[in-house]
Amino acid sequence: MNRWISKLGRAGAALLVVAAVLVPAGGASAADEVDGPWYIVSSAAGNRCLDVPAQSGGGNGTTLQVWDCYPPSQTNQMWWRRWRTSNTFELISAANGRCLDAPAQWGGADGKPIQLWDCYPPSQTNQMWRLMAPTVGWRLQSVGYSKVVQAGPGQGNQNGTGVQSWYLDTGNLNQAWTLKSPNGF
Repeated sequence: MNRWISKLGRAGAALLVVAAVLVPAGGASAADEVDGPWYIVSSAAGNRCLDVPAQSGGGNGTTLQVWDCYPPSQTNQMWWRRWRTSNTFELISAANGRCLDAPAQWGGADGKPIQLWDCYPPSQTNQMWRLMAPTVGWRLQSVGYSKVVQAGPGQGNQNGTGVQSWYLDTGNLNQAWTLKSPNGF
């Protein structure tokens, strides 16, 4: 019995660490609510998810890719949404606590890789996103640059296809994504 209590205590401590990362120091308001985790699934790449390459360690500057989805426990494919306003949010990697980032040094230029970076809320608009629903699938649009997240064209959307910033094209399935819960597959 004591062994189970010890394991539950360690699990509770781990959840507190995650909560401390996700909840701002000043206390949570309705705009700071967190939901998820979510798998972000590409509409063009079939059952492939927005993925932090496992071998990368998830450090600053790690570029993202699409990869076969492995629910319900692949944390490098899970994302938390931390709401900043009623329609904007950050996407935070469940594996390492870093944010989905449209690199500021590129000024939102087309074709630049989407990466991970330390979260700098809420002033970093290149780390703020909104969902758009033009026709098929959701579009993840950068608040700072009005560009959307796109699975890189020309790579056949195979495992390892890079993810980039691109102008909105409502007919482009490489820009369409679905959010699924870990048990929603």
